[in-house]
Amino acid sequence: MTTSPDRRRTPLRSTCAQPHDCSPEVRLAVLQQTPFFADLDPDGIAGVDARTVSLSWGAGDAVYTEGETAEHLYVVAHGRAKAFRDTEDGRTVVVDLLAPGDFFGGFSTLGLPVYTETVQAVDTLCALRISASDFRDILLRFPAVALRVVDDLSDQLLQARTTVMHQATRTVEERVAATLLRIADKFGEAGSGFGAGRAAGTLLQLPLTRADLAGMTGSTPESVSRVMSRLRKDGIIDSGRRWTAVLDRDRLADIATPV
Repeated sequence: MTTSPDRRRTPLRSTCAQPHDCSPEVRLAVLQQTPFFADLDPDGIAGVDARTVSLSWGAGDAVYTEGETAEHLYVVAHGRAKAFRDTEDGRTVVVDLLAPGDFFGGFSTLGLPVYTETVQAVDTLCALRISASDFRDILLRFPAVALRVVDDLSDQLLQARTTVMHQATRTVEERVAATLLRIADKFGEAGSGFGAGRAAGTLLQLPLTRADLAGMTGSTPESVSRVMSRLRKDGIIDSGRRWTAVLDRDRLADIATPV
């Protein structure tokens, strides 16, 4: 791995990548909801599972760091993680939040010679790891998985182009609203009694900072803070230490997708 001396790195801790006895039921359920393997029957899922290793990380531990040689694909089995990049001026830009069933990482088979971001556990994380050679065997054995991989790479390219277009044409408020909706769909829990009016809403129990939202929306923490303050004043969201609540999804959706 080649790393310029001025690039910050998340240090590995002694609790990183500990062997973890993840139950067969959890492993199979997670693999079944992973897009790559969605077309496989139970025997096929079991065949994939036989090629995985379950590992765990503590909160704040790095699964891998930006710039390392890409050697493994991971599937989140339990817990949450965030993927981020360090910029040349020292800022950290969050590019994704990961939940059970999400996959991350890669290798040259998927056109990724090195990891392009750091992935760090938000809380206790369990993930299933697949090596490059095992994944190649899976592709050869299950053509349906190979087709899914092609589809996913195409989707990633489309998403990247869409993100660039949105950052160029949408306002910060629209981008923040769209990002909050996406996070709510992925991590939200039904809640009640938020805000001054004690309205029901969707609770996001995530340590989501303004800097995180800025990275995910291509904005600045100051601009995101102003947008969040307006949304809170208008009763569309509420927030506190390490949590955010979407109180009025319809109004937030209207902002995210203006006519």
